[in-house]
Amino acid sequence: MNGETVAGQAAVQPAPRRKRSGIADFWAQYRRRPYGLVGLVMLAMYIAVALAAPLLTPYDPRKTEFFLADRLAAPIWARFIIPRFRNAPPTSRYTIHPDQWKVERQERASLSFEEAGDRGETAVIRFEPSVEGGGGARSELSWKVHYGFNPPNTFEGKVTYRVEAPPDGMTRLSLVIVDPEGKEYDIWGTAVYGEQDWTTAALDSRDLQMKTRLNMTIFDDPAKVIFSTKGDYRLVLKASSESPSAEAKLFLAPAKFNILGILHGLLGADHMGADLWAQLVYGARISLIIGISAAVIGVALGTTIGIISGFLGGPVDEFLMRVADVFLSVPTLPVLIILSAFLGKNMWNIVLLVAAFSWMGSSRVVRSQTLSLKERAFVEAAKAAGASDAYIMVVHILPNVLPLVVANMVLMMPVAILYEASLSFLGLGDPRIPTWGRMLQNARAFGAFTELAWWWLVPPGLAITLLSLSFTFIGNTVNEVLNPRYRERS
Repeated sequence: MNGETVAGQAAVQPAPRRKRSGIADFWAQYRRRPYGLVGLVMLAMYIAVALAAPLLTPYDPRKTEFFLADRLAAPIWARFIIPRFRNAPPTSRYTIHPDQWKVERQERASLSFEEAGDRGETAVIRFEPSVEGGGGARSELSWKVHYGFNPPNTFEGKVTYRVEAPPDGMTRLSLVIVDPEGKEYDIWGTAVYGEQDWTTAALDSRDLQMKTRLNMTIFDDPAKVIFSTKGDYRLVLKASSESPSAEAKLFLAPAKFNILGILHGLLGADHMGADLWAQLVYGARISLIIGISAAVIGVALGTTIGIISGFLGGPVDEFLMRVADVFLSVPTLPVLIILSAFLGKNMWNIVLLVAAFSWMGSSRVVRSQTLSLKERAFVEAAKAAGASDAYIMVVHILPNVLPLVVANMVLMMPVAILYEASLSFLGLGDPRIPTWGRMLQNARAFGAFTELAWWWLVPPGLAITLLSLSFTFIGNTVNEVLNPRYRERS
């Protein structure tokens, strides 16, 4: 009976609580600190943006994707909050396929379509030979587009063509814009003698050649004059041929016609018409890469020097700490400016330079902890067992200083990000990669301050601030959890 009672009591006793692992204990303490969780959430958002950059924007700023809009174009949402952008034009891009041309006039000419290899379907205008006293052959094709905004600042286009004609033949081409009131603007023209292989004529309303053709001065703006009226516009391609000996042919590939808008995308466009939202999103990648890489290299160097200095002591300690004092006395940013200008504008040069001038704090912290650890009983036992100095430093000292190393590494990341932004702002960053510092440098150099284009200025500055703040929150929380002395002071 008593045996059964004891057995029953043993059965209802709760199982012993399992001891939590070090990681679980760390997380239990970390999550009690709200600002640490805020820092983690902010950092997770930056990482998500950096990884999903190709999905968040159709443009890649690492490639040459300029003139997506007019220079200093405002964001598309500016029309709802800024009165001067209320009816501003967005970017309108059109591809005029051969079958979209409408025949307006044909004189001794015919239009057909055929495939031309990589260029796809082309329009072919065949001109009959000229007859004495009868003049040449003519053809006029038109394409209509509706425009219902305020006048733009810029329009551009491309006409790709090829001519087959005998040596004594001459083919003329011209492009005319007809406004809703019927007024014609002759914006481009050329004359081809004999044959000519595929050629692309680039049209830009900012070119002096077009302004001269329209009898305008260098200070005039053809786009504002031509598109001053809302309504239906026609783009007319006029072609003529004088070929006495044989038939001539004109081949037309798909043409382009673009009206560069004053409004564009989520954050507008820079001085080259490149998308600012794409630069901001891809800049998150570069900032994270630079911050993490510089911090890892700098802290690894500082940890190595700190452990060696603290454990070996004597002349080695004296020499390494005096080197650290020399680096601490050097003004970091001016030296980084000089060395960056000397070594060249390269992202990895910036990473190595920042790491080279960021190891001193870590080395001092690790050294002080090593001085305490080497007097502990487990280190003395390892020495008595015949362990080498290198073995003791790696196996016994390093694991015990890792909490300090991690905290210092996280706190060094915003420093590296700010140094990179400063160098890029001064024009010493890598021009081939999009960074937030380079965005600010371009904004300063190309009129964003004078034009009060705050949508260009605020986002990169805010992105740098919040990313640095997230690392600071995380680093302080990690230091508070893992460093007992810091926790006692707090």
